[in-house]
Amino acid sequence: MNKIIISSKSGKQGLGAGVWNLGPGRDPFGGPTRQEIPVLDRIPLLAAAGITYIEAHDVEIPLSDVPKAKKLLKQYGLKMGMYTPSFFADPIFKDGAMTSNERTVRKLALKNALQAVDVTVELGAEVMVFWNGREGFDFMLAKNGQDSFRRMVEGFNAVGEYALAKYGKKAPRFAIEPKPNEPRANMYLSSVGEALYLISRLDAAVQHLFGLNPETAHSRMAGLDYVWDVELCLEAGKLFHIHLNSQDTTRYDQDLPFGYTEPLKDLALCVVLQDAKWEGILAFDVKAPRTDRQEDIADILHTSAANLQRLWAKALKVDRKKIAEFRSTQRYTALAGYLAKCLY
Repeated sequence: MNKIIISSKSGKQGLGAGVWNLGPGRDPFGGPTRQEIPVLDRIPLLAAAGITYIEAHDVEIPLSDVPKAKKLLKQYGLKMGMYTPSFFADPIFKDGAMTSNERTVRKLALKNALQAVDVTVELGAEVMVFWNGREGFDFMLAKNGQDSFRRMVEGFNAVGEYALAKYGKKAPRFAIEPKPNEPRANMYLSSVGEALYLISRLDAAVQHLFGLNPETAHSRMAGLDYVWDVELCLEAGKLFHIHLNSQDTTRYDQDLPFGYTEPLKDLALCVVLQDAKWEGILAFDVKAPRTDRQEDIADILHTSAANLQRLWAKALKVDRKKIAEFRSTQRYTALAGYLAKCLY
C-alpha cells in the first residue's frame, strides 16, 4: 500500500490519523448512521488511505489488544504515532479525572495514565497525548480551581517520574492537548497558554518530558489564531505533536477536513512549520461525517491529505525574502495580497 509522504518535510514525512477518525457517525444528538467498524479492522483502512502513523485511545486499543495491534501494524507497514488515555468515556470520570473531587477517582486516573505510559512504549509510540476531556466544571464553585490546578501538577509530575524511573532516556514525551469547551462548559487547560503555564509549574526533573499537542480546530473554537498558537509552542520548544483539521468559527468541535475552511491560514501554518524545520508527525484529527456512506468513510482522510499536500507544496514556493520586505516596510495589506496570490 502506498504511503503518502511529504518528502520535502524535515524529520517524519509520513502522515498520522486516529482510529476514531473512522467512526460510525454518532454525535450528541443522534446515534450511528453507519455500521461500527471494529477498531482493529480500521487499521487496514488507515493503511489503504496512505497513513503511516496511527493513533488510538486506551479504550480503543486496550492493553489486552496490544499483541493483535502490533501484529497488524507490522503486517500493514504502519507505526504507532501516539497513544492517549481516555479520561472522558467511562462514567467514573463524569466530573474529571485528575481534578475530580473524589480521591478514589483521582487515584484511578493516575493508575490509568501509568498503564497508558507502558502501552505507549510497548506499541513504539514516541508521544503520549493528554486530552483531559472532563477536567473542568459546569457550575460555579463546583470545584476549588486552585486545588484542581495543583492536582493536575501533582498528577503530571507523578506520570513523568514514573516514565523516567522505568524507561529512562527511552521514556515517551507527553503532549497536553488544550480545548476550550466540550464536554464541559468550562475546561481546565483550555488554551496553549494555560498548558504552557502548567508545564512551567512542573518539577524541573520532568519538565522536559512535557509539551503540547495543539489542534487547529480547538484554537478556532476559542476564537484564537492557530498559527500563533503553533508559533508559541515552537518558541517555547514545546511543539511535541500537532492535530490538523478545520473548524467553522467558534461552533461545536466539527473535525472538518484540513484545508477546508481557512486555506490561506493553513498555507501560513505550513510556512511556519517549514521555516521551523519541525520534525514531528503531521497528524489529522478529523471525523467522517454522519452523512458519508460506509464505502466513503475514508474520504475525510483522502481530502485532508490532498489538501495538505497542495498547501505544503504552495508554501514551499512562498518567497521568504518578499515576506521580509513586506514586514520591513510594514506593507501588511500587500503581504496579504501576495499570500493570496501564492494560494490561488
